[in-house]
Amino acid sequence: MVDGLRRIIAWFRDRDGNEAVDAAFRRMLPGMLVEQFAAILLANVNVFVSGLISSEALAGVAQISTLNSILMNAFQAFSIGGTAMVARRIGAGEKREASAMATAAVAFGTLVSGALSLVIFALHRPIVLWLFGRAEPAVVNNSIAYFSCTALAPAMWFIYFQCCGFLRSAGDTRTPMLISVALNSMSILLNLVFSLGLRMGVRGAALSYLLSVTVAAALSLAMVLRRNAVFRLRPCGIGELRRGVGSICPIALPSTLQNLAFNGSRIVLQVFLASMGTAMVAANQVFNSVNEILLVPFMAIYCLIVPLVGLSAGKSDVKGVRRVIAHLVRRSMGWAVLTGLAHFLLCVPLALLFSRDARVVRVACHMALIFGVVSPLQSTCFVLPNGLTAVGDARFPMVFSSLTAWGIRVFGTWLLGVKLGWGAYVIIVTQALDYVARSVAYGLRFRGDRWEGFLSREAQTGAARQ
Repeated sequence: MVDGLRRIIAWFRDRDGNEAVDAAFRRMLPGMLVEQFAAILLANVNVFVSGLISSEALAGVAQISTLNSILMNAFQAFSIGGTAMVARRIGAGEKREASAMATAAVAFGTLVSGALSLVIFALHRPIVLWLFGRAEPAVVNNSIAYFSCTALAPAMWFIYFQCCGFLRSAGDTRTPMLISVALNSMSILLNLVFSLGLRMGVRGAALSYLLSVTVAAALSLAMVLRRNAVFRLRPCGIGELRRGVGSICPIALPSTLQNLAFNGSRIVLQVFLASMGTAMVAANQVFNSVNEILLVPFMAIYCLIVPLVGLSAGKSDVKGVRRVIAHLVRRSMGWAVLTGLAHFLLCVPLALLFSRDARVVRVACHMALIFGVVSPLQSTCFVLPNGLTAVGDARFPMVFSSLTAWGIRVFGTWLLGVKLGWGAYVIIVTQALDYVARSVAYGLRFRGDRWEGFLSREAQTGAARQ
């Protein structure tokens, strides 16, 4: 048994010639951990402050915070295309081409995200009434007031995510970390001034959110425009812009659609959950809060996969890229196992931080225990497809994850939860089944060679440029 345990530990720690990747991983991880903790803080500051204003303000802000989270995640996914392609150019030693690619990514992404932000702003009232119109009038009014400002934030989120992605691709995680700290510090300070000091209520919370994100976007853009930057944007012609957009879209668009399909399923699950009773709704919220805290280390690793694999893919060594992805999956699986153990050991004390209702805590802890069992599969569910996306194979993860999100999670929750009355437990059971299906599919995809064709085509393009 001891020998078997040693072999398992050796498998997790096996470097297999990936010392350079491990060195980059260790250098980038601390900054990414700080960013993830800061992201959790930012997501909860406005909800916390609105709770000090009134229950109606809390409910109204919480509704829009879910919507803002979906929009933010969508534009973060959209930025993956630019991050992956810039990392590949840097890995290939083509710094001038990387700068041109980055300029194309920022120009195209800002145009798209800016246009969508204006559309969302113009339709913010109908959107709120359509999604949350059945809530109490005071809650709806607070949601409309909050969304009237935050609807303009998606374009700012894109610039922030995209420029920070460029910096990480160049090996700089310290600057994005400092920007995230500034973002959160400003959000807390402005919330205290506007919402509580000037008594602007929900509008003050919304204004502090928008201003904080805008400053973060400006800072991140300034960091890739300065002369002595580790990575810098440069002016480029129409032809370079067109080629850059053509390379970015096959990764950015599928990643965004995949994210929207997944988050769309989350909204439907919330609708199903609402019919299962207040205790089940509260238990699911407590589980999500506990899960969010315990997943910080794993999510930090997840965010580093695209730049790390992209740098390796730029060298056009198929065997080397396969070795790097496999190594990162092993490393992330070790963290996922520890995350699972943390769910077993810490679910009760953490759940008690969010609720003292015995039934709510019990259901939330049972959900956490089920998640702890399947937690190791996170590496093959999320890290592995992110590695495939980094080399250009973005369509397969998009299609398959969309099918499982709606076919397993949504349909399974409707059948087992709504029709058969399993309650909130069905949310985590269908999530576990989804993890199993994705792990099998992505594992088979990685073991095959179809994804290598994307890397080969990129190598041919690079040779043509030279």
